[in-house]
Amino acid sequence: MRCPRCGHDRTPEQFVSAAGRATQSCGVCRERSRLTNRRRRDGLGADGRRADNLRQKYGLTPAEYDALRTAQDYRCAVCRVHESDLKVVAVGRPRADGSPATEAFRLVVDHCHTAGQVRGLLRAACNALIGHARDSPEVLHAAADYVSRFQTAPPSRRAALTRLRILDSQQPGRPAQTVRFRGAVTVLIDGYEIHIPEGAARTVVSPTGIFELL
Repeated sequence: MRCPRCGHDRTPEQFVSAAGRATQSCGVCRERSRLTNRRRRDGLGADGRRADNLRQKYGLTPAEYDALRTAQDYRCAVCRVHESDLKVVAVGRPRADGSPATEAFRLVVDHCHTAGQVRGLLRAACNALIGHARDSPEVLHAAADYVSRFQTAPPSRRAALTRLRILDSQQPGRPAQTVRFRGAVTVLIDGYEIHIPEGAARTVVSPTGIFELL
């Protein structure tokens, strides 16, 4: 087979990529191209490589990327998390010449894989969510409905028990009458108002033992 790039006749195995896919050019040309591209990127510096990544992958300039960040208030367009709350990691392996690796974007570029149109900037997790859903609104809506069916309201706090102990003034040795309430209460007993805070206990002496909740 003849390679259209170098014009040399190569074996069929030379036109298969490492991933097993058929290629137009031979392995020699692909390796030469890879090394040339690597030397070119090595000379760009971290900022240049960042600009190169934006241009090659999304057709954006750094200024256009920053304009999107500003328009979104530096937040993910889906979950609204601020980019300052996202972890920053380096892209790729440490560079052999010691130069810094390209810094990953805190907010990654989201684009339509069919039309190639840039939609906005997302945190990596939200971008992966859309990707796993195959850019399908139907799948995403179905997932939201599914999660909603299993959501429960947070349990409400149950008020603590409040205790009113009433001692019989006519029979001093008689055991106290204990009445329990849920939460704070105010009672009227023998003409006196007694407020008992939630969770507290009050003891009163009464000749009648009759009280009224207010």
